[in-house]
Amino acid sequence: MKCSREVFILLSVLAVGVGINCNLALRAQVFDTNDLWLEIALTNNIAAFTVCAPATNANGVYDLYFKTNLIASQDWTWLLRYASGQTNLTVSNLPPGQGFFRLATSSTIRPGFDQQSLYRNDDDSTDIVPMGFFVNYFGSSNATLYVNNNGNVTFGGALPLYAPTPLNQLSQWGISNIIAPFWADVDTDNSLSDVVKYGTNMVDGHAAFGVDWVNVGYYASCADKLLSCQLVIIDRSDIIAGDFDMEFNYDKIQWEWGDASLNIPSRAGYSDGIDDYELPGSGVEGAFLDTNTVTGLIYHSLNSSVPGRYIFFFRDGQPVP
Repeated sequence: MKCSREVFILLSVLAVGVGINCNLALRAQVFDTNDLWLEIALTNNIAAFTVCAPATNANGVYDLYFKTNLIASQDWTWLLRYASGQTNLTVSNLPPGQGFFRLATSSTIRPGFDQQSLYRNDDDSTDIVPMGFFVNYFGSSNATLYVNNNGNVTFGGALPLYAPTPLNQLSQWGISNIIAPFWADVDTDNSLSDVVKYGTNMVDGHAAFGVDWVNVGYYASCADKLLSCQLVIIDRSDIIAGDFDMEFNYDKIQWEWGDASLNIPSRAGYSDGIDDYELPGSGVEGAFLDTNTVTGLIYHSLNSSVPGRYIFFFRDGQPVP
């Protein structure tokens, strides 16, 4: 069964019985090569899917959702994200009763943080940018920051460095406080790459500042592979003045270094020059890429049920373990 070719593309109905050997298969008919559809086979409480991706996005990454009642206001439950080019999925332990599946191209990137933009460049930074509130970052009060083209923001000065180093080793460049969702050699000079954007919005009723490195290319002026990630800093002064939450959102990671980076892998995390945290796989070749279903950033999460979203909490100037 096939619905529209919009974001939520396919809806299929399964009859699931308890203790009954159901051998129900919903088989797709002949569709256009640019359609997205599923072929579903069911045995007992295990559903096996064959994903037929459109020719225009054969290597896309899709999410599978499930719900038991289409009429009620029940939310869709995310089941799994399948890897780039993967075609076979299995879902077990389905609840008894009818079920509905939806295959969707979903985005982890929060909209609305794009009022300002950094011109096309390689290794440049913005002037000092106000966030609209202040944060207590490792005991330092900051209401402004610098947005750096290469996948990070810094307090106290811009950072043009394109080859990532351990985040706590930046003192030689006069920088100590850094937040890096994806520090790598971003280059937006190619017209097929978008530019770095930033701005303010609200998240769950709280003021927030965000930076989008969405659909950006790499050095030297390459856009055959793209990166889409986002930093969102959320004001939580409702708890204590200076408290904040922080999100790293990942939607697409197709490259990890530029042509001049000497194959130095990207890094992701935060540091004040002394204390630091880097995501597992930081500085490890291939660890963050979409092609790596084991440690790829889009397949996992932290303090969130959204795949590709990593949330950190800073309270009284310190990250909550």
